[in-house]
Amino acid sequence: MYTPRRKYILTFLEQNHEGSISELAQKLNVSSMTIRRDIEFLAKQGLVTQIRGGVTLNHGAAFLHSQSLRKTLHINEKYRIAKYCAELIPEGSSIFIDCGSTTNQIAKEILQKKNLTVLTNSLDVAQALSTSKSLKVIMVPGVFSPLTRGFMGQFASDFIKNFTIDFLFLGANGIDIAHGLSSPDYTDAGTKKTLIQHSKKVIVAADHSKLDLNFFIRIAKLDEIDLIVTDKAADAQIIENYRVTGTKVVLV
Repeated sequence: MYTPRRKYILTFLEQNHEGSISELAQKLNVSSMTIRRDIEFLAKQGLVTQIRGGVTLNHGAAFLHSQSLRKTLHINEKYRIAKYCAELIPEGSSIFIDCGSTTNQIAKEILQKKNLTVLTNSLDVAQALSTSKSLKVIMVPGVFSPLTRGFMGQFASDFIKNFTIDFLFLGANGIDIAHGLSSPDYTDAGTKKTLIQHSKKVIVAADHSKLDLNFFIRIAKLDEIDLIVTDKAADAQIIENYRVTGTKVVLV
């Protein structure tokens, strides 16, 4: 269970990469033994690695946080990003909503819209849209990934090639100046590359914690992305660096 204390530990490690047991115990006003139990729980989830006297976040180039964890982080920021993205969609559009905690929120924001054709490879997005009587929902087939709770791979890519998508809303693991949009999962990366090739407008919906990170496989250069929608907690210098390259960034 991701208790508020465990979420704090993960947020602290996202910002500082590693921390000592004594420091975390002091910040949370609990015993070192309690922190050790939290670290053991997070280590079993594959999220952290225990080191002598402390803990470090598993942020290697091929690491991917589970979807269940990502849903619990930066909730208010994701809500604002999703609301802005939903407002971009005119009636009569065809859209694709990617896997991800932020993109899943976009699905919830479009429930009241009409005359949209929505493609998705996300089980959570399809479930969120299942109650709508006014949207046409097309589920993309493929190999199911428990981590992302989505369908991807060559079967998914071949299916996507049959469509022209007006608005593509991509989730992100990392995006930076040098590498653009990247992923720790090569199958996910391949599916996203196909989506970009078959979309008129590519929008990356990512909270500030995904900025200035790069992972195992490059998906797209910045000039292949039409818009990045992120939140106002993003580092000002990082945003300025993106804009210098000509990348459009909106802060919400």
